[in-house]
Amino acid sequence: MIFKLITIFIFIFSLPNFIIASGVKGLTQENFGERFYGVYFGEVKLGYLIHEISQTDEAIIQDFSMNMRMILSEEDEREHKAKYAFSQIASRYQFKKDTGLLSAMTEADGKKYYADFSSLLDNNHFKQEISTLTAQYKGNFSYEVLISDKDGEKSKLLKLPNLHMYDYFAEINFILSDPQVGETRAIDVFDLDFENEVFMGATLTLKQKVKGLDGKYEYIIQEDLDEETFTYTVDHFGNIIGAEMFGLTLIKEPKEQALTLDAKNI
Repeated sequence: MIFKLITIFIFIFSLPNFIIASGVKGLTQENFGERFYGVYFGEVKLGYLIHEISQTDEAIIQDFSMNMRMILSEEDEREHKAKYAFSQIASRYQFKKDTGLLSAMTEADGKKYYADFSSLLDNNHFKQEISTLTAQYKGNFSYEVLISDKDGEKSKLLKLPNLHMYDYFAEINFILSDPQVGETRAIDVFDLDFENEVFMGATLTLKQKVKGLDGKYEYIIQEDLDEETFTYTVDHFGNIIGAEMFGLTLIKEPKEQALTLDAKNI
């Protein structure tokens, strides 16, 4: 993911494609569609990320998928009797247009385990684990959560704040508000962690504004999320071009290039 801040647009009339749906404002037509990113550690490509924003008559939907090769830690190597894994995480957030609030969230986390690197390249895994989480908003700050993993299924009813699409798509909203370098935005509820039963706040800071070769501006945003700091480069619509997080680099790439993993050993 990835990740977000609240701001009200002050230049709506300069954006003819601005989405207005039953009072929900926060995205332009240029934010919709599917985007692909390569995930790198230094010069080594570990995987790829797919991000899509779409809509129905009633909902705004974000789909996110991260797919990465992993070298297991010594502890995990002993536990799983494997040296490598391929991790696939997919999530979907659905926001109601009439309220702007998160109505449903789903997440699937899968790992395939491999004895050696050649097995990884051949996708010859000997074990696979999958866990899922679904959350449905029930009103009155209540979410019904169902978790399924190797230990079985469990459900719980959580009390957490509402998550608004303004806050969730904060990087987009921040840039569309035409911020000045050094300007910050703070968000009280940036995302919800249903597994750990907490919500997260964040602060965005515009660090740089640079005019590209095409004459359009690119923006560098620092995102402080709890104790972590991420850096994003976005276009003038707030769409991510690249990012630095957890020692990894994300680079926007054409689909075929992004989805291609080479045989270089990680």
